[in-house]
Amino acid sequence: MIGLPFPNAQTPEWKAKLRHVGRVAYTSLDETPPQAISLSQRQALAKATEREFYENACMRAVNQSIGRAIRHREDYATIVLIDKRYTGQRIQDKLPGWIKTGLVCVDVSKGDGRFGDFMKGCGAFFRGRKV
Repeated sequence: MIGLPFPNAQTPEWKAKLRHVGRVAYTSLDETPPQAISLSQRQALAKATEREFYENACMRAVNQSIGRAIRHREDYATIVLIDKRYTGQRIQDKLPGWIKTGLVCVDVSKGDGRFGDFMKGCGAFFRGRKV
């Protein structure tokens, strides 16, 4: 998978979804004592909730794609996630646990032979699973 499949946040549908999520998060803070949280903190928390919702929509698509590659316990595939953002902890935390345990991050942009090592590793993986 190349990149992160974020939905277009500029469509009317996504603008409305994000606005609604932010509004719900903001108003849910009404129950906290007024002195406990400032207006700017409430706005920041609402914005963070919107970002989390948007990121989750993206990662749901990633996880569904992974699920299409591996359909059952005895199935196998090499799943290549091509984007620097997959190395970030926030994104990795949204991957299934069984994917995180086998996750190998390789920076192939340096041109120091790491891509060749990556390809050798993929070949070894599939050779080890031949019936």
